[in-house]
Amino acid sequence: MTDTVNATVVTAGDRAYAWGALMLVASMRRNGMGHPVVVGAMDWTEEQKRRICQLGDVTIREIERTRQCLACQKPRIMGCADVKTEWVCWVDADGLFVGDCSEWLWGEDVDEVRIKRCDPPPPDFTPETLATWQRDVKRFWGQALDESRYATRVQSGVILLHRKWKPFLSRWDVQINNVLPSDVGILMKKGSAYYQTDESVLGSLLCFDPVAPKVSEQYKFDGRIDRARYYLHFGYNPKPWQMWNPYALRFREEAYSTVEWLVERGVVKKSEVPLPLRRKWWPFYRCIAPLAPWVWRAMKLKRKLFKA
Repeated sequence: MTDTVNATVVTAGDRAYAWGALMLVASMRRNGMGHPVVVGAMDWTEEQKRRICQLGDVTIREIERTRQCLACQKPRIMGCADVKTEWVCWVDADGLFVGDCSEWLWGEDVDEVRIKRCDPPPPDFTPETLATWQRDVKRFWGQALDESRYATRVQSGVILLHRKWKPFLSRWDVQINNVLPSDVGILMKKGSAYYQTDESVLGSLLCFDPVAPKVSEQYKFDGRIDRARYYLHFGYNPKPWQMWNPYALRFREEAYSTVEWLVERGVVKKSEVPLPLRRKWWPFYRCIAPLAPWVWRAMKLKRKLFKA
């Protein structure tokens, strides 16, 4: 780890993501990453908060119950008063750090944002989308570039930004709350200019806002620079603490070893570990993994039918 810890890692989740956040912070600590962590927590139990705080230098920031996807809270948490370092790094709570990634948690240029560009451009990056983005940026901030800075949009699973850009985080937050519904989920309706919700709003600003930071040429967190140090994103649903999906199967060793590290240090008891994260259950969950997407659809339908 670098001698000067000058970045704060922030993440967030509701009670269903508490295990993901716990594993994320555990992956930092077991790899020597002593950075302060701020966790936006909605509806967490006291036990869930106690566990993650045992890992050291973790601040819990309570989030009021909302029907809006918590990803929409990214700019608010990144810009909150609990972040006191030069750099702030948002990291999705459904992933792990592999190796000591401390070197990636500071930027060479304070005028840049380190974030991953989509390559190739995704299907939702259309002329119609760009026209809407340009119109909305101009509508909210009085000006917009004539052409997009970039030929693709970004992925917001990891965002590293210098604290000088706190006003930009406020612009992102304002625009999220003006163009997205108050009950929006992870995704909008296909064909929407804001299909990827918070990520799309950020993309609109990076593409057209004249005062937005530049996107760094190197992302670094995906292992292309060093295969021994990267951020592993589970990505698809359901998550490993719920059920293994076909995509995530390849990452089982990283997940199991992180959970075992937590057990060895007494942060959790073996009996408290979800069944999918116990090695002895691996043959079962490997066999049923092809069913995971269908199980997830059923879970989504249930929530839609019975949500308050």
